[in-house]
Amino acid sequence: MRLVTGVFIVSVLAVPVSSWGAGATAPSKADVQKVLDERDDARHKSDWAAYGKVFTPDATVVNSDGQSYKGRAQIQKGAADAWVGGGVYKGAQMKTTVDSVEAIAPNVAVADATFEITNIAGGGSRKGRITVVLVKSNDAWKVAASRSMVPITAGPARTTK
Repeated sequence: MRLVTGVFIVSVLAVPVSSWGAGATAPSKADVQKVLDERDDARHKSDWAAYGKVFTPDATVVNSDGQSYKGRAQIQKGAADAWVGGGVYKGAQMKTTVDSVEAIAPNVAVADATFEITNIAGGGSRKGRITVVLVKSNDAWKVAASRSMVPITAGPARTTK
């Protein structure tokens, strides 16, 4: 009986998940690129109202510095703090390039991309990867979650003294 119950539970959970892709339509790479270009352009112009409109009201962001933000207001403030005034990225430029987009549920998609921040004060650049979860609402794709990271070489963990 336990085996039958276990198989039933797994099938109930697996069938809906496997059927998401069947009816779901992902935005095109161009659609997602447009959203991320709007985000980058708004950041470069310090247009924080336009920057915030790219995100859902309750979006979450973890940036490549490890800072996390929840909701448009925090996301806008965090970006403004880093990109203007005395922020580490003042005057820098960011270019994001979408690599892939997949539907994961109706009106929900995940996109993987690369980014490069150039013209960082003091010289240098930062390259990394970003994963973005998008949701479609009122015929517009918005960022619901964004996770950025800068790859490091694998190896033993560093210790501090």
